[in-house]
Amino acid sequence: MQRVGTFLGPVGLFFISLGYTVAAGIARLFVTLEAVCTSHCPVFRVEGFRFHHMYYGFLLLAVAAGVMLIAADARTRWDSGLVMGIGIGLIADEIGLLIMRLPYWNILSFGIVAGGALILYMLTIAASLKAGLSDFHFVDRYQFLALLGILFGFTGFLFFDRPVRMVVEGAAVSSWLISIFLMTKYGRRHFFLLRHAPLDYGPGPR
Repeated sequence: MQRVGTFLGPVGLFFISLGYTVAAGIARLFVTLEAVCTSHCPVFRVEGFRFHHMYYGFLLLAVAAGVMLIAADARTRWDSGLVMGIGIGLIADEIGLLIMRLPYWNILSFGIVAGGALILYMLTIAASLKAGLSDFHFVDRYQFLALLGILFGFTGFLFFDRPVRMVVEGAAVSSWLISIFLMTKYGRRHFFLLRHAPLDYGPGPR
C-alpha cells in the first residue's frame, strides 16, 4: 500500500476548493440564464423542478463528511473532498438569500460566496507551502478526469428549471453527456484503483 503524507492535505483542500468554485459558479450562471431566458428563450410546456440548492448542499456536505471520516484510502478522501466542496458552494450561494433575507445579487450575498472561495484557496496554498506538493503526484489523469465527470454530472442537476427552457436544458443535457463520456472512459480505471491500489496516509515524511 502506497502512502501519502497527510490526512487531507493540499490535494484534498484543492478538490474542496474546486468543487466549491464550480458549484457556486454554476449556480450563479443558472440564475443568470434563467433571468435572460424569462422573456427570450423558447419554452416547453412541461414542468421541471424548482428547488433551493442550499438544501441539496447540506445533504452533500453530510454524506461527504461521513465518507471522509470513515475512509482509510486517500483517494476516497479526495473524492469526498470534491463532493464536500460542491455542498459548501451550494450552501454559501444561498446564505444571503435564505438566511440573511437579502436579494440574491446583493453585494453582501455575493461577498459571502467570494469570501468563502478566497478562504479555501488560501488554506490550500498554506497547506501546500507547509506540506509540499508531493501528494499531487498521486493524482493521475484517471482520478482528475473522473472527478471532472462528477462535476459535469452535478452541473446537469443545477439546470432543472420551471418552466423547461430549451437553452437551459440543452446545457444540462450537454453536461450529462460529457459526464457519461468521462466516467465511462476514465471513471472505471479510477474506481479500480480505489479498490485495488489504495493510498494510505500517515504523518511525517515518507
